[in-house]
Amino acid sequence: MAAVGLTYNLIHEDAIGDKPIDSIAEFDTGETIDALVNALKEGGHSVIPIEADEGVVETIKRHRKHLDIVFNIAEGIRGESRESHVPAILEMLGIPYVGSGPLTLAICLSKVRTKEILLSYGIPTPAYQVFRSGRDSLVRNLRFPLIAKLSNEGSSMGLSYASVVDNEKELRKQVASLLDIYREPVLVEEFIEGREFGIPIIGNTPPVCLPLIEFHFHGERSITIFVPDKPLDIFSERQYEIPDPKVTNECPARVDTETERMLTGLAIRSYNALECRDWCRLEIRVDRGGNPFVIELNPIAGIDPTYRFAVSAEIAGLPYERLINKILLFAMERYGMDTGWYRDVFGG
Repeated sequence: MAAVGLTYNLIHEDAIGDKPIDSIAEFDTGETIDALVNALKEGGHSVIPIEADEGVVETIKRHRKHLDIVFNIAEGIRGESRESHVPAILEMLGIPYVGSGPLTLAICLSKVRTKEILLSYGIPTPAYQVFRSGRDSLVRNLRFPLIAKLSNEGSSMGLSYASVVDNEKELRKQVASLLDIYREPVLVEEFIEGREFGIPIIGNTPPVCLPLIEFHFHGERSITIFVPDKPLDIFSERQYEIPDPKVTNECPARVDTETERMLTGLAIRSYNALECRDWCRLEIRVDRGGNPFVIELNPIAGIDPTYRFAVSAEIAGLPYERLINKILLFAMERYGMDTGWYRDVFGG
C-alpha cells in the first residue's frame, strides 16, 4: 500500500470575486474530494489531502517525507499554464505523481498549441484563427458557422449559446465580449455540425479507450456550456442565472464497428502525440460527411463519480474505486513502484 497525497483546487466562496461564474468551472467540490479520498482508501492507501492554494509548496514540503506518490487533479489558480504548476513542483521535489507532465498539461490547456501539434501529426482538427484584438482581420478561408472560444481555458469556460456565430458581425461582437471579460486571446474555429463524442482513455503501454460517450444536444446550438454542480447560494448573495444545458449523454454510444475503430484510433493517436499519461478525456466531432475532428484533450478530466469519465468506466466494468486505483496503478508502474497491492485488493 502507499501513502498518497491528493492535490486539488476546491471551490470557495471567494473563488469568484468579481469574475464570471464559470471562473470556478474547473475547481472541485468537497464531495468530489471526499469520493477520491474514499476510493483511494478502498485500495488500502493512506491519503493526505493537499489543497493547491498559494501555500501549496510549503504544504507539500511539510508532508514530503510521508508521501510515496501524489494523485494530482489540481487545476491551478492562475496563469496561462496553471495546470502545470503542481506537477512542476512535484518534479522539482522528486515526488512521483499521477497524470501527465508539466509540458503536456501546459500545451493541452492551450487549444492553439494543441491544434498545432495535432496538425503536425496529421490528426484532423477544425480550421481556426486566433484573435488577440477585436481589430484583427478575419481569415477569408474560414467558413461559417464559426465558434469563438477562450484559447487557454477548459471546462466550457467562456462558452454560451452566442458562441456559435453565422456571420462576421456576430463574430466580432462575441470576440469583443470575450476579450473584454476574460482578457486572453480568442480561438475562432469552424464549427463542426454533426455528432460529438467523449472518449476517456486510461493507461500507458498501451493506453486503452473506455466506452464512447455521445453527447445529444437538444437546444438551438449543439454545444456544451458550463452549469454549476451545486446551488449557487454558496457564493454569498450574488445571483446568477443557471443556464439550461440542453444536453444528455449516451454511453456506450451507438456507433458501428468501423466508426468506433476510427474514433478510438484517432483518440489514441492524439493521446500519444501530446504525450499524455495515465488518463485523459478527448472530445471528437464527426461531421455529416463522416469526417472526424479532434476538438480538445483534457488530461485532468472531471473525475467525480457522477461525471462522464466514471460512468464510462463503470460500463467497462470498473466501478469508481477500481477506476481511481487503476489510474494510480498505471502511474506507479511508470515509476517502477510495487503494484502488488492492486491484485491483493481487487483481484487482478
